[in-house]
Amino acid sequence: MISSNDSQRTPAEDAEVKARPWRLEEVLATAAIALMTLITFANVVLRYVSDVSIGWTEEVSVFLMLLMVFAGAAAAAFHDQHIRVEFLYGSKDAATRRRLRQLSVWLTTVVLTTLALLLMKTALGEYEYQEKVSSLDIPRWWLTLPVALLCALGAWRAAWGGWRRRGQD
Repeated sequence: MISSNDSQRTPAEDAEVKARPWRLEEVLATAAIALMTLITFANVVLRYVSDVSIGWTEEVSVFLMLLMVFAGAAAAAFHDQHIRVEFLYGSKDAATRRRLRQLSVWLTTVVLTTLALLLMKTALGEYEYQEKVSSLDIPRWWLTLPVALLCALGAWRAAWGGWRRRGQD
């Protein structure tokens, strides 16, 4: 069975979640899905009414999807709520679960840091060669850089959340 780690939150973590309901990652993910819904709806209505499609909606939708995914990954990493296979995790003793959690934090931090560095390198190349998004006529790095920063935020949140939970089971 695959599930999240909601039942293993401490009362202090529950109080913290209730005390600060508007985290940056949650606001970004919510805004991204709301904007994606609006522009997709506008594109469908316009195509139905006038048989003309808005060309830039696909580029913006892809960017908003990436924004939503990495904002959600940052929040899930911080709260240790990534999906995992509970029958494997739950059947282990406390020390093994702690080591598995530490491994998960370490791997999440490494992957997101690597991705952030690669996206930063890509954004610098796009800036250097002055690449533009054809449908929007804006520099491509304007879309790449925020995703790189969200990956870096996710790596930091994973490491910080793992450090906060060190020694807990």
